[in-house]
Amino acid sequence: MDGTVASRRIGLPRSGIAERIWGAARIEFSKRGYHGARVQGIARGASCNVALIYRHWASKRALYLDILRAVWLNAANLIAAALEGGSASSAEGVVQAYLEALGKDSMGAQVLVREYLDGAPFLSQLTAGEPALLDPLRRSAAILSAASTDRGVDPVLAVVTVGGLSALMASATDAVQPFVGQRLEPETWRRSLLDLLTHGLSPARYPSDGTKAQT
Repeated sequence: MDGTVASRRIGLPRSGIAERIWGAARIEFSKRGYHGARVQGIARGASCNVALIYRHWASKRALYLDILRAVWLNAANLIAAALEGGSASSAEGVVQAYLEALGKDSMGAQVLVREYLDGAPFLSQLTAGEPALLDPLRRSAAILSAASTDRGVDPVLAVVTVGGLSALMASATDAVQPFVGQRLEPETWRRSLLDLLTHGLSPARYPSDGTKAQT
């Protein structure tokens, strides 16, 4: 096997040891990113030796690219389905589509966040080789552009921002606890971010006394 991205299908590659390696690698990359991840850690998680990993993937890089591509495609397919179904035909619909898509796979969202923090070098490589991977982003940007009230916001940059924040929220749902004193349900935080991204911090919605304005 050459370990190339194009040679693999989305998701778990097959049953048995390769599936265990895949699952262990997702955990390792989500916790440590590409550069911090260790093949030995993946082997321990999969209860196998390193040599078995290299029987299925040519390198750590090939395994990471496969997992990153699968994470991206799984989210992109959910977003594309929302766009095609008409449920994301407005700015609020686009934001909701991203929040829901990334929220379905918190571990995958962690992989994406760590990739973003590294400057997205591998994602750039994937999208350069497969431009179609960016189709949902382009379609989302077109919807935002059509719904824009000409506030000078770049629609592509807006979608990238929404996607990044959605991944961050999905990967760290408990991060708000130190600030609010309790654990919020994921849906509560999702609705809060949806409201913020689609309506902003308008004084009409958030008066100076800190209470939320009636709408």
